[in-house]
Amino acid sequence: MGRVNASQRLPPAPVRLWRWAVLAVVVAAQVAFLFYRSKREEERFAEEKAKFGETNPPADHLGERAPAHPGEFVVSRGKAHVVGLATDGARVYFGESLGGLGIVAVPVTGGAESTLGSAELPIAVALGKDVLVVADMGGLTAAEGNTITAFPLDGSGAPRVLASKVVLPIAVAVSATHAYWVDGGNVDRDNIDGFVARAPLAGGAHTVLAAGERQPSGIAVDATHVYWARHDKTGHGEVVRMPVDGGPIEVVSPGQDRVKRITIVGSDVYWISWNDLSGTRAAVRKAPVRGGPALDVAVAETRMCSMVLDGEAVYWSEPGEVIGTEPSTSGRILKKALHGGEPVVLASGQDRPCHVAVDATHVYFSTQSLERVKRTPKTPASASP
Repeated sequence: MGRVNASQRLPPAPVRLWRWAVLAVVVAAQVAFLFYRSKREEERFAEEKAKFGETNPPADHLGERAPAHPGEFVVSRGKAHVVGLATDGARVYFGESLGGLGIVAVPVTGGAESTLGSAELPIAVALGKDVLVVADMGGLTAAEGNTITAFPLDGSGAPRVLASKVVLPIAVAVSATHAYWVDGGNVDRDNIDGFVARAPLAGGAHTVLAAGERQPSGIAVDATHVYWARHDKTGHGEVVRMPVDGGPIEVVSPGQDRVKRITIVGSDVYWISWNDLSGTRAAVRKAPVRGGPALDVAVAETRMCSMVLDGEAVYWSEPGEVIGTEPSTSGRILKKALHGGEPVVLASGQDRPCHVAVDATHVYFSTQSLERVKRTPKTPASASP
């Protein structure tokens, strides 16, 4: 399938009010949870801020939230949820959802935070050489506000909107010259009108590379191809790829569970294969970029939220057992060498960790506690910060 113009999209879909009712219930439940958490922790946040200021509290005041491993360090504290996480080794970047400041940058060792710009409801981030690309839902219901935006890292210019009126931005990826994203499609069409698109980082018209994709998710790009996943009506997925300038779609790995968090390392493509209905057997899998048998790289005890690779190992987050809106202490961050061996627990006792990032020495991860971004050494025996 070659590139497709936006004008070739499917005709208007029939209105199916029951689908929008279901979507509204799901969104309302998510919003209720976020506001419940904020209200529950507001007094505690104010008390700790007054006691310790903007710095990390002394270890003897952390109580039951003391680091589970030597070297664990709080990079950012705050009430707003973290959405997406990336690092360049000097700073950590993330989005804040519902009531936050927007797109945040903070030194990897903690300290004063700065904002790269505002975002209404960021969904995903991708770090380029000079910019952070953000998929922003723009609001809870207004599709016209959904954008793909590039935020200059040095603050030298205003954020550039690369694409607007995105229906359901799911994931973003960045090459040296372009931003790529997947649009999950419209619920009124059973999500069969999802697509993959790209836009120049410098600005300019965006191009639809593939249209008619059912529930596309995850995206990665290398020097020659862009990779993503698509799903059938039963929820099973396959990883596919296409030349970065458009062209035929090739199946890299069929017959997967739901797929998310795709990344490329060398000549292999990695992804998370998961099934939330059973809550078990989430796994990081890999296959050659040209296609071939898929192999398990790491298997979680329950669920996986996110993963990242550095060429030597894969690092992933397990949110743990989550009951309602109550805080959890069963979340973990794990590591496994790509050449084999047993998984290593880098951090345990965490409150629903999700997003992860890695640099030369540390793994960074988000939690749903007030200690919202932490880091821990990649090697447990290494010195603490």
